[in-house]
Amino acid sequence: MLRVRDLSYRDILHSIDFTVPDGSFTVIAGRNGSGKSCLLRCIKGLYRHQGEVTASGSCALVFQDTSTQIIGQTVRRDLEFGLDRGDPQREHKVMDAARTFGLEQLLDRRPSTLSGGERRRLAIADVCLTGADILLLDEPFANLDYPGIRSVIALLKELHARGRTIILVSHEVDKVLALADYIIILDNGRIAEQGPADEVFTTADWGKYGIRISGPREAMLWD
Repeated sequence: MLRVRDLSYRDILHSIDFTVPDGSFTVIAGRNGSGKSCLLRCIKGLYRHQGEVTASGSCALVFQDTSTQIIGQTVRRDLEFGLDRGDPQREHKVMDAARTFGLEQLLDRRPSTLSGGERRRLAIADVCLTGADILLLDEPFANLDYPGIRSVIALLKELHARGRTIILVSHEVDKVLALADYIIILDNGRIAEQGPADEVFTTADWGKYGIRISGPREAMLWD
């Protein structure tokens, strides 16, 4: 479980309070500049903030710009980077991650030659290999084409089905609202709406927060 209590950061975030239960898929929505990405960095501990963040497990953050996280000369080397060299299960863990994240055929490729969706899957695989219980994703669909978006959504569905707690920031909420069980809407650095996804989707004045919704929530589920 993740608890955020009275979190404030400079003049960007103000008195943020929410709780994310284990296994939840939480979407944090809001217009650009509302403080979404800043909130993830505070939760991860990258920014010195006021207030309290407590978690029952470890958190890992996948940045919007995957180039800040992918450092291996090949996909295989990148997956190996965070693993103990003396771990007898090291190769098994790498291959298991490659299968899970659809990277088996890419292990000898240079990350710079991958598509946007492939790089995003690699970045998510990297943080999952750390054993993190809570995945924080900052705009995971940024700069992806349609196939890339589909592959990332399929991966998020699989990770959630396996019990991972996911907290995802996006201004493209149409892509993930059908997967969410909890929604938080930020506006000017404050929580404007929060609650179970069905409830918030129905009652929130999305246009007020600069968010476009294209149709019923159940129609947003990507196959």
